[in-house]
Amino acid sequence: MNIKNTTRKSNLKRSSRNGRPSLPEAERQSIVRHTRYNEAENAVLLDNVRRAGLNNVSEYIRRVTLNPKIVPRMSETEMTIARHLSGMGNNFNQLVRLCHQQGLPSMTREVQKYLGKFRELFLKFNED
Repeated sequence: MNIKNTTRKSNLKRSSRNGRPSLPEAERQSIVRHTRYNEAENAVLLDNVRRAGLNNVSEYIRRVTLNPKIVPRMSETEMTIARHLSGMGNNFNQLVRLCHQQGLPSMTREVQKYLGKFRELFLKFNED
């Protein structure tokens, strides 16, 4: 049979409590808003949270509602297209320089080839 120690006091009454320190009153988030989602909406929400680079759904919802200008990160396919466009932009600048040096009529076929590639990439970028 254990006898309780009656001299031990609770740490709730003391100022030195264990655990995380309390936040200042201005930083406390005490108001809770409940929202219901179906399975499809929840999947879209979680995908948006992941694309925005956040780990917390509550933080995502808070940021979207208070500052609706959150721009999600680009997907891998969008990054690949952006890299291709950047490389093609460099090639296009070199091509324009050659056109100025050698004359546009002699470079027409080369210019048409690169313009076709630009159009293809822009179409892919606009489809996503």
